[in-house]
Amino acid sequence: MPIINNNDGTLSVEFGTGDIKISSGMMGDEEQGLITFKEQEPKPIGYFEKQKEKQVDLTTYPVHLIFKNTDSLDVLIERLERTRKYMTRELDVWND
Repeated sequence: MPIINNNDGTLSVEFGTGDIKISSGMMGDEEQGLITFKEQEPKPIGYFEKQKEKQVDLTTYPVHLIFKNTDSLDVLIERLERTRKYMTRELDVWND
């Protein structure tokens, strides 16, 4: 199961097997950016499927990332890029 409710009240989302649907969009009269995650039957990683409905029921997506401004989105992008560099050994996590 890729989305896990841990016993300590935290939530883990495990990526890498194609069984998490990642969707993006806008909410709040297009004032806030939105990325959602939910479990799906495994598909090729990066598989893109156009959303059929203009609006979706967010209760069907257990994880939401909501961005009130592009600065907060830029920080997430930077952290993801840094994590990629750790994983490819371009940066050393202990000496960075």
